[in-house]
Amino acid sequence: MKNRIRLLAAGTVLVTALVALNASAFAAAGQPVSTMENAGNAAVSKIIEKISQPWGLAAAQDGGLIMVAAGSNQISKWQNGRLSAVTSQAAAGYYDGTTVSSTFNHPSYAAINSKGVIYVSDTENHVVRRITKDRVYTAAGNGQAGNKNGKFGEAQFNAPAGLAIDAKDNVYVADSLNHVIRVISPEGVTTTFAGTAVETGGYKDGSAAEAKFNEPMGLAFDEKGGLYVADSGNHLIRYILDGKVTTAAGKPTAADPLTGYMTGGYVNGASGEARFNRPRGLAYTDGVLFIADSLNNRVRALQGGGKVISIAGQSAPGDTVGAVESAQFNQPSSLLYVSGKLYVADTLNDSVKMLEVHPKALKPVLTKEELIAGTELQPAGKDVQVWLEGKPVKFAAAQKPFKKGGKTYLPVRALFAAWGAEIKWNAAAREAQLAKQDWKLTLKVNAKRTVILEKGALYAEADYLADAASFILAQDTEFNAIIMSSGQ
Repeated sequence: MKNRIRLLAAGTVLVTALVALNASAFAAAGQPVSTMENAGNAAVSKIIEKISQPWGLAAAQDGGLIMVAAGSNQISKWQNGRLSAVTSQAAAGYYDGTTVSSTFNHPSYAAINSKGVIYVSDTENHVVRRITKDRVYTAAGNGQAGNKNGKFGEAQFNAPAGLAIDAKDNVYVADSLNHVIRVISPEGVTTTFAGTAVETGGYKDGSAAEAKFNEPMGLAFDEKGGLYVADSGNHLIRYILDGKVTTAAGKPTAADPLTGYMTGGYVNGASGEARFNRPRGLAYTDGVLFIADSLNNRVRALQGGGKVISIAGQSAPGDTVGAVESAQFNQPSSLLYVSGKLYVADTLNDSVKMLEVHPKALKPVLTKEELIAGTELQPAGKDVQVWLEGKPVKFAAAQKPFKKGGKTYLPVRALFAAWGAEIKWNAAAREAQLAKQDWKLTLKVNAKRTVILEKGALYAEADYLADAASFILAQDTEFNAIIMSSGQ
């Protein structure tokens, strides 16, 4: 029971009392349920409503979208704006048979192999099921929680969650409460792929046999055959390639001695400094890993250059569609990328939303509120702390920011040198020319005192500087901080 209690404490909804599915959603197979709010204009739209806690999403071979509803124990298919039942029974149970008679118990994730077979992690039954045509079978497991490899019913899982299938139709399983990654061969034999099964989970990089995870959830392959893992209990993104486990994104912290969990958080920027809070669903394409950062209520992205950004959502849970800056989710749990569209299982809003994305040209959500929320500010001191692109800027003692006449002035050279810009000073014109790739800016000393010389150094008033440079600037008086971002 110890692990189950830990799972509940973290806010995971798989084992909570789930609301029953609104019967009208499945009452007549093929009835329209699409609610494309502001279609064509909204960056985030809602495509399916009134689904009891959707989790897994998978792309069917005919272009449809397979969806797992944990709250109603059902699998459904959405295509051309219409929802139809794949399995029919809403009552929790464990029965193999036809898709009309079979039962599940809080299923979570789904994946589809090259032959069109649907695999579903039947989480509370501790098995992996497969759906072929009009029948449901058990692919691995025997219905009892445990940790055992072997054939078909010999194998045992403990709350299996995320699924991913490789080019050879091997099915990889995030065996969440065993804290390992398992693999089921096409012949039905289960083995351990990575991780050490321990009662409370852990954190360790290294060989796959010695590595440790803490309640792994979502899985996603990249083009190299590497497997990304949403290590939800550790609030990290891990990566498995060539028998080695590394941390791809997230900042490890000390584990709480009572719960065994690391501390979740929210920070954007360099992968090693980024913070997550219960990352669950993953989707990979074109060098970008999309992340359902569940308890941060956001969709994040790990870009090929190793930078983590937010692309939709806000700290506070909500159910808002429209511009990505104002869109809201409530514990998103699964993602699916198909042809420029990112589908989001917005679990506690009982809906599926869609976000159009361009992986090679992603734009982060940049608002003043987002800058403050996504920066791990230091305690307030007498000096103004300045952050640029998620990193603190260090100033020499003789050239620090200062306040005068109700305005804050920033030392231009130190600030932009930290950003990597080239700076040229024209003494005759009393102006500085700054450049970084295609970005250019000229700052000239003026009578309005928006740009001044102070003790031989060039300073610019913070708000004026942000406007002139087309940067976003936020000020946090509680922390005596200025946070800036170029948006690049």
